[in-house]
Amino acid sequence: DTDAWSVLVVAEKYQTGFDQPRLTAMYVDKTLTGLAAVQTLSRLNRIHDDKRQEDVFVLDFRNDAEAIREAFEPWYGQTVAPPTDPNLLYDTRRELERFGVLWPDEIERAVALLVGPGAAGDHGRLGAALAPSVDRFGALDDNDQVVFRDALNRFVRTYSFLSQIVAFSDTKLERDHLFCRALAALVRADGGGSLDLGEAVELTHLRVEQTFAGSVALEAADGEVSTIFSTGGRRAAQDEELLSQIIATLNERFGTSWAPEDRIFYDVIADKLAARPDIQQQAAANTADNFALVVQKEFLAGVVDQLGIAEDMAFGFIDNPDLQAAVLAAYAPLIQGKAKVAHQEHGPIGELLGPDLESKHLEYKSTLRTTDGTGELLRVLETSVLKTIAAFLNSTEGGTLLIGVADDGTVHGLDSDYVSLAKDAKDDRDLFQQHLGNIIGASMGDAAGAAVSVQFHTVDGHDLCRVHVRPSAVPVEAKVSVEKKGQMEKKTAFYVRVLNGTKELSDAERSKYAQSRWPGNSA
Repeated sequence: DTDAWSVLVVAEKYQTGFDQPRLTAMYVDKTLTGLAAVQTLSRLNRIHDDKRQEDVFVLDFRNDAEAIREAFEPWYGQTVAPPTDPNLLYDTRRELERFGVLWPDEIERAVALLVGPGAAGDHGRLGAALAPSVDRFGALDDNDQVVFRDALNRFVRTYSFLSQIVAFSDTKLERDHLFCRALAALVRADGGGSLDLGEAVELTHLRVEQTFAGSVALEAADGEVSTIFSTGGRRAAQDEELLSQIIATLNERFGTSWAPEDRIFYDVIADKLAARPDIQQQAAANTADNFALVVQKEFLAGVVDQLGIAEDMAFGFIDNPDLQAAVLAAYAPLIQGKAKVAHQEHGPIGELLGPDLESKHLEYKSTLRTTDGTGELLRVLETSVLKTIAAFLNSTEGGTLLIGVADDGTVHGLDSDYVSLAKDAKDDRDLFQQHLGNIIGASMGDAAGAAVSVQFHTVDGHDLCRVHVRPSAVPVEAKVSVEKKGQMEKKTAFYVRVLNGTKELSDAERSKYAQSRWPGNSA
């Protein structure tokens, strides 16, 4: 980032992760394939005030054009811009007239110094030729300075673009472009600096043998891009949305195919930023709109950092068999547990019935609220059901509770529960499900209840209820009724699954469990 250096040498991991906005030319002397080719060449796609579109190029000594085209094909669709209107160039030039900053005779003198004989040594005279325009710009009020600077930059960009595709016979436009480009460097929003064209060239000779000439345009789905002639834009809606809805919106708008779970990439970046004291201070001191501007650069930097971490992890896994074995040893049991529990939600009910099948993720209850033999209403039985559901919510994988199934895996049925809940002209299953939902909500809250699904099955002429519980994103306490010295009392407790049973944790043990189960969650 200083004038002392003009070359950046990169290799291996740094090759796809560095971010240098000044980068204008890239010399490639190694074979690039796939995503590495896309990420490496895309390092040039950074914006800088002193960087011109027409100056950006790649000189590749190792790869042919077809290989690069194939590498980019999966990631880019064809972009289609609206028709280009050369008259827009004249419109952008006329916008500058009303400010009175540009004088024709000064433009003539300055351009003669820029392109005439000995131009490289005329820095002092060139600065003097530009000074009156700079002074007139400085005399404008703040608002007019902003408008003029925008119009000036728009004219320079428009000419740079159109001159590549349209032949202009008006030499005055070229003259004005040279002058305006030099002036733009002196009236930048950051205050600019002296115009110094010295020390700009260090590579004096280069022999290049052309091996390919032509287009490497990609063929994919059509899209439309806004052009450089736009003078404004629309702000995105600020309404908060569920992250799953945000992912769905991004997929629809940008043609991505991310699943809601894929947002973890952005979640990690957001969590790291939110933990930084400087970001916390700025969040407290700014409005939502201002903070979005503050965090924009930091989030982009976070994406680059996280990409490097993800790349290290991915390439390390692919290239290192020992690392593969270690990672799989850690994750295979977790994947199997989660997949097995997920199968319990919709798999054939017969697969869940039988002796010795109860586990950390599967439990049987003969009834919801009535005794096995007499059908007597006994609310302490509901407590047993609620404890199991709460423990599944607090587990890593969740679990399934079958109500109406005896401990030996045989179907007991829900007949006595149906009788205890019966109402005229009301469906037994509906009443059972409604009551179960009510006691879950009263015990653990409606948010916890949203993680519970209920299905009914008929096996050997008897109904049973499959209660599937997905793991909660936060710790869940359960309010339950317990018997103490012959009296029913209310208590609030924290339950977890231990082996094939449910266990209440003390406050100290709960804290340890929560730190492991929900790292970073202070609840």
